[in-house]
Amino acid sequence: MMEFKWDDREKKTVTELYSSGEEPDIQRLLSGDWKNPFLIIDTSVQRLWDGRLQPAILSASGLYVMEADEVLKNTFTLAQIWESMSSAGITRDIPVVVIGGGIVCDIGALAASTYLRGMKLMLLPTTLLCMVDACLGGKTGVNMAGAKNQVGTFAPADRVAIMPSFLETLPEREFRSGMAEVVKTALIGDREIRDLLLGTDDVRNSNARLLEIVRRCLLVKGSIVEKDLREEGGRMVLNLGHTIGHALESASGFGLSHGEAVGLGMLAEAGIAVAMGGNSDIPDEIGRLLKTVGLPLGLDGGIEKHELESLLNRDKKTRRDGRIWALPFDWCDCRLVQLSLEEEDRVLPGVLSLLKA
Repeated sequence: MMEFKWDDREKKTVTELYSSGEEPDIQRLLSGDWKNPFLIIDTSVQRLWDGRLQPAILSASGLYVMEADEVLKNTFTLAQIWESMSSAGITRDIPVVVIGGGIVCDIGALAASTYLRGMKLMLLPTTLLCMVDACLGGKTGVNMAGAKNQVGTFAPADRVAIMPSFLETLPEREFRSGMAEVVKTALIGDREIRDLLLGTDDVRNSNARLLEIVRRCLLVKGSIVEKDLREEGGRMVLNLGHTIGHALESASGFGLSHGEAVGLGMLAEAGIAVAMGGNSDIPDEIGRLLKTVGLPLGLDGGIEKHELESLLNRDKKTRRDGRIWALPFDWCDCRLVQLSLEEEDRVLPGVLSLLKA
């Protein structure tokens, strides 16, 4: 068990990481303070794990089931969750439990943080991406007007329970998508994660290695976020790959998965770091890792400069006098650099060339 304490108030997230042979019955998790919760569940997870989830569903105070689709991660769906909570007569002493991947956990946590001005929250992540990244740190959000996470809060869950057996039914593309966040975390704060990735041909079927990767990713992210919950400084390094990645994701109409876009974003942002004096080997090393975990190294058809600029201007890190970038100058040396619009204009052509398939 890991415990992370947040810096802006007396709150902590208790994170429980179980091995495959030690996972508790879900109904046993939902006891005591977590009894009879309002459940928010991914449709596919409910279908694939119906027998495992039925006791919890039958004892729940209310239920909302949703598709894990980026186009549904919006204010309309958020309002539907609020309406479902209201119809079920949910009171502030009833906890919210979200079971799903990053999309469902993001919007479910936003609903929990806003309904009745905030409710007790537990997350049960069911995708690799959510286990290694999205479940921890309190970022909630929905998309708006075709751009990623334009509306949200900082509201850490009270409890996170990670049960790797859920990965048994995770589609291969979604597993690879989670690996992008693993590569990002290795680059930011733990080079040994890279060695774990390169040390086997099939991480997915090496339970002990996969569990260690998840544990190390959570420790890196937790140590960063504990010092800067509201992303006013150092936490911004966790945006590595996401500035360009979110733009690519939006430009593709969310046809690119989050991990595929972030992987390409890391490559491009490493190119910017090289142009500013960073280690020239880093783009190739990122490419090697992305290839190892099965992620694309280029974008079919590329993206036009004016389209990339338009989407970048809607990025949350944009300021009136420029944008703050998280750039990988070397392993465990990710720096926050504010580039003016003129400086960006000089480096974007090189970024575009790196993105070509």
